[in-house]
Amino acid sequence: MRGDGSLFRRGRVWWAVYYLEGRRIQESLGTDDPDIAARRLQKLRKARESGTYLAPAERKATVAELLDDLVVHLKVKGAASAPKVASHLKAVRRELGHIKAPQLDTATVERAQAAWRDADVAPATVNRRCEALRQAFRLAARRTPPKVRAVPHIPLLRVRNARQGFLSRADFEALLRGLVDPDVRDFVEWFWWTGMRPKEIRLLTWEMFDRETWTLSLDPRAAKTGHGRVIPLEGALRAVFDRRLEVRRLDCPLIFHRVSRGRAGRPVKDFRLQWRAALKAAKLPAGLIPYDLRRSALRNMVRGGTDYTVAMKISGHRTRSTFDRYNITSTEDLRAAVERTTAYVEGLPSERTVVPIAAGVQKTATVRLHSGRKRPVSR
Repeated sequence: MRGDGSLFRRGRVWWAVYYLEGRRIQESLGTDDPDIAARRLQKLRKARESGTYLAPAERKATVAELLDDLVVHLKVKGAASAPKVASHLKAVRRELGHIKAPQLDTATVERAQAAWRDADVAPATVNRRCEALRQAFRLAARRTPPKVRAVPHIPLLRVRNARQGFLSRADFEALLRGLVDPDVRDFVEWFWWTGMRPKEIRLLTWEMFDRETWTLSLDPRAAKTGHGRVIPLEGALRAVFDRRLEVRRLDCPLIFHRVSRGRAGRPVKDFRLQWRAALKAAKLPAGLIPYDLRRSALRNMVRGGTDYTVAMKISGHRTRSTFDRYNITSTEDLRAAVERTTAYVEGLPSERTVVPIAAGVQKTATVRLHSGRKRPVSR
């Protein structure tokens, strides 16, 4: 029948030729048996009719090829996450890279997840790998022509290790006194007040400083989200910035710099030894990490009356859901909420204002008739 396609031999192997959307397609059927070749040609015809047809190139694409396309795509976009995604994809490539992309199903992904968990890989790391795999399939489905027709369901593991650490003002000031390097101290204090990401603070340069308005305009290239924002230099931030002006180096564009390994003007990166020593001196838990300052800053801004949308512009959060994960509720917050509720309820009237109906008095009501007049009704 016209449109079904036809068979021809090339050497000993049978080939199929058919048309799809005006394009002539030839592909090997991988057999020298004419009956098997005819059945495979019929299978191709049914796939075209049902909408499940995959071109030869799509059927040959492996998961590894899709992962390679994702890495190239992120590099072309200049995504800051490209190196981290490429690192997560190494394990995915070893476990699933050999599989043909159209054949990957949920069960295969879950077996890979189980293997990673058996190897003591953290659930959050497993999720980062699966998210990158899902991103690769979605990109492949959007290609022209698409490399896959459908994105398999890739479940994520439940993660219960979200950090809850934060520092009170007294704890932070004690920690600050324990930091011996003044450059690191300025970096940490800026981190505490703004909640900016450490990498963004490291990339702050004097070119971003506007002396007329006393603001810092964060370059979009220095922001993780790719969106710039403005930080007003007021209050405590102005004090930190004044100290940075005093130690400004003309040979270093960075606002926050330090002496590292005998070289001046180096970025403030690894200060773990100083951090641990400061925690010990302040008698704080050893499990606190510098990133807890970000949680503390967001918590302080919200409880200080700053609207969450404004706080997000300072910290650089793009979504409310992510922001809420950092906006930690402590026991003190819950206690204060109970105290406010108690004070409110205690201020309400405690005596009833309802007047009881005298005995023997009949209560009447009225109903409106269709004519518009009212008629009393006994109850």
